[in-house]
Amino acid sequence: MRLPIAVLAACALPAQTPLKVLIVDGVNNHDWQAATRMTRTILEGTGRFQVDVATWPQRPVFTGYAAVVNNFNGGHTEAGLRWPADLERSLVEYVRGGGGLVNLHAANNGFPHWREFNEMIGLGWREPAFGPGLAVRGDQVVTLPAGTGLRPGHGPRQDFEIFTLDATHPMTRGLPGQWRHASEQLTHGQHGPAVGLQVLTYAFSEVSHSGEPMDWVRAYGKGRVYTTMLGHTWKNELNPNYGDIHFQTLLARGVEWAATGDTTLPVGLGWRPLFNGRDLEGWEVRGDGSWTVTDGLLHGQRVQARPESPFTAPWPVGPKEFAAWLYRQAWLYTKAEFTEYDLHLEYWVPPGGNSGISIRDRSRAHHAIGEEDSARPDLAAFPKTTPAHIGYEIQLTDDDGDKYPSGSIYTFVAARAGVQRRGAWNALEVESRRGMIRVRLNGEPVAEFAGDPARSRSGPVGLQLHDQFSAMRFRSIRIRERST
Repeated sequence: MRLPIAVLAACALPAQTPLKVLIVDGVNNHDWQAATRMTRTILEGTGRFQVDVATWPQRPVFTGYAAVVNNFNGGHTEAGLRWPADLERSLVEYVRGGGGLVNLHAANNGFPHWREFNEMIGLGWREPAFGPGLAVRGDQVVTLPAGTGLRPGHGPRQDFEIFTLDATHPMTRGLPGQWRHASEQLTHGQHGPAVGLQVLTYAFSEVSHSGEPMDWVRAYGKGRVYTTMLGHTWKNELNPNYGDIHFQTLLARGVEWAATGDTTLPVGLGWRPLFNGRDLEGWEVRGDGSWTVTDGLLHGQRVQARPESPFTAPWPVGPKEFAAWLYRQAWLYTKAEFTEYDLHLEYWVPPGGNSGISIRDRSRAHHAIGEEDSARPDLAAFPKTTPAHIGYEIQLTDDDGDKYPSGSIYTFVAARAGVQRRGAWNALEVESRRGMIRVRLNGEPVAEFAGDPARSRSGPVGLQLHDQFSAMRFRSIRIRERST
């Protein structure tokens, strides 16, 4: 599943000295830029890691890092790119000496003739003649002799069930025995030395008719190696597999385990749902918007009242009155208020649509929805203006040509254009840190603002219906609170 439906208990993330981690990328037959962005976001978001990136042809230097995340794949054929011999020796010495290595998805495709690399990963995108394979049958890992089993491959992009095989390992402690993983390639037919591996999770392949290892670990010298088959990335598309909170847990814990031999990170990495996928529990409707839930999606739409309803004058109303009716906002706010947090959601905006995400607006759109002070005297003292001028609004709009395109911190910082996917689902992340606000759209940083010291540093989260013709869809709304 992308996110557990039941509300997770809020977990304080560990306050420890960050572990230095290096991601190595630059060549891969997948969208390695997206994989690096999302991996870095997941790791840094825990507060446990300080992440650097070495992009080939920049030569990585491994010393000084607690773990290396390998997002590099030079190809699995004879023509595949090899690193210089001294760089390969450097990685081997680093791991043997106690360093951690994490191989992300297609990273195990590369370097077929690098003997030590094959020993470290254990299983790779190799032909059956290369070496043995592994399969999970029942609750047992069985070895497929060299020359047997399927050639490496995968079925179509799909949702599938992942099963925890070893629930005692630090990486899998507390994870469910089974969960639904979204929109991923289920790889089969991996071969290699297949020695010394501890399989942590598997998935049943309709191609091989066996349980295929998804996550495994091994010791190598004094070091630790974690390899995952999860984390495929598609260019110019959303990658919902990275939204799987259990995969995020495995990835972050895997890096921590590779670095230290143990894990301190909680299941879920501190995230909890704001939207439960069933109803509006925990939310407050503000204004004349209709909010409904269907198949886990939150639909927002305006209630179409006649323009004269807010006024005493009959039709025809004048331009000023019509504009006041047309642009009267409606909102949906969380009942709770938050101070320092990370916010994640996915949204779909229709052609010509205009919406936004409100943070730190303690007025709860009192004036923007046309509410009388007598109806909410507790909100009457707030300025008679919109949430964007009391707290902050993260703009969501269909038109990248707007002065403030999607991801903008409205009126303050215009977001980088060209990142949103029109007519498709998009992922938005907001970091609210005292004064600082940072926005990522589809994994890419698009806006940052140091904050207005005169404005509140806390408040609810709000979803906007901008005008009388607005319609929006939201899903996967979750929050991770920080200690202040």
